[in-house]
Amino acid sequence: MDHSIFLLDISHLTEIDKATFIEGEIVLLDNIDSSSCAGQTNQPPRGTFPVQAKMSMLLFCLEGKIEMRIALKEYVLHPNMFFIIIPGVIFEVISISDDFRGFVIATRNNFMPVTEKTTQVMSFYKCLQDRYCFSFEEKDVPEFIKVYRDIKETLLEENHPFRTPMLQSYVQIMYYRMAPVVIKEAEQQSKYPQTRQEEIFHRFIHEVEMYYRKERSVKFYADLLCISPKYLSSVIYKVSQKLAGEWIDAYVILEAKTLLKSGKLTVQQISEQLNFPNQSFFGKFFKRCAGMSPKEYKNS
Repeated sequence: MDHSIFLLDISHLTEIDKATFIEGEIVLLDNIDSSSCAGQTNQPPRGTFPVQAKMSMLLFCLEGKIEMRIALKEYVLHPNMFFIIIPGVIFEVISISDDFRGFVIATRNNFMPVTEKTTQVMSFYKCLQDRYCFSFEEKDVPEFIKVYRDIKETLLEENHPFRTPMLQSYVQIMYYRMAPVVIKEAEQQSKYPQTRQEEIFHRFIHEVEMYYRKERSVKFYADLLCISPKYLSSVIYKVSQKLAGEWIDAYVILEAKTLLKSGKLTVQQISEQLNFPNQSFFGKFFKRCAGMSPKEYKNS
């Protein structure tokens, strides 16, 4: 991570006028019920500069356009299009049109509840490593906006005892509505020739999806691909800005969270199913990745 780049997190977005938020969890910004956003120009806001995301962020355009530079590539967001920015990505707002209408949802890492579909979730995440801009068909837009309105309405129910889990579920629904668009785009792009490094990355992910429950060693996957662990790590980081070991851990920790929340297995049984030498080793691994013990997570 480049420490010379400003790190943008949720706390910075809460300082924006009219932001709706739960501190440290989720922030909404929108003008979808306005005819225009007063004070906007087609020039970048004063003081705009590249920032690195420390959160997940969705930006949807209903009218007008917004120009952004994401990972050194320039994009223009037109009506019915959306950006997804994941943690670690460097981006910059270039310009916003006078008639821009849309919304932003930003959430902390791991805000959404776990799902039993580990490989599908990771496949969706994998698609976002080098693609950020996507487009809905016109017919799918009203339902997408409806989900956003449900999120905002729930966020405003400050005294509801289940506000946060309800928000998590709505945000998950929103991502499920985006997932087919994202995956379809990735499938279309996969028809085009890949660089040697991209090919290695996709082969690596395929092997991880096959063996992550049993193998967590970078060397194991490097041997499968007939390259050195050092070269594999270098290629994976260059393509995804994420270490090979981090990809492996991401699959394992998502599976572990899913199993813990299902309540069907004990911590000991989960550690065995994921091929840890013992429960203590699994507990240390889980706490390093999730910031809490398996038992604490299970009861959270």
